[in-house]
Amino acid sequence: MTNIESIIENLRQLEQEREELVKKPMSPPGVWIHQYEVRKRYPDGFIGIYIYAKWQADKPIFKRNPKKYGHRGSGNFTCHQHIGRVDSNTGLGSVPEVEAAYQQWENRKRLEAIDQALTEIESALQKVMPQEDDET
Repeated sequence: MTNIESIIENLRQLEQEREELVKKPMSPPGVWIHQYEVRKRYPDGFIGIYIYAKWQADKPIFKRNPKKYGHRGSGNFTCHQHIGRVDSNTGLGSVPEVEAAYQQWENRKRLEAIDQALTEIESALQKVMPQEDDET
């Protein structure tokens, strides 16, 4: 197999992987998962440490949960959305929503990486391949 054939085969594989990825659940573009720690002191002196995850975005894209007495801030959207517990020192493990969220985020990051690679390859090929308009 020549280098060009190898490149074409790799491009086909990237396109096929991309086609499969877009069928899977995916996080919204431009969001990430932020983990944070909460400590709770119990009456017996034990300090429970809970690690939670939330979606985070630069812009308010998540629908705000209605509050009984309204909410601080403006608008019906917020920059974060609680996902669930990741871990704790109390024996409570991760909730399924966290596992699903991390998979959705990984799917989004992989799709963005493939799209970026395809864009860069296309740009590089345009520089080295003669243009159809240049032949006339």
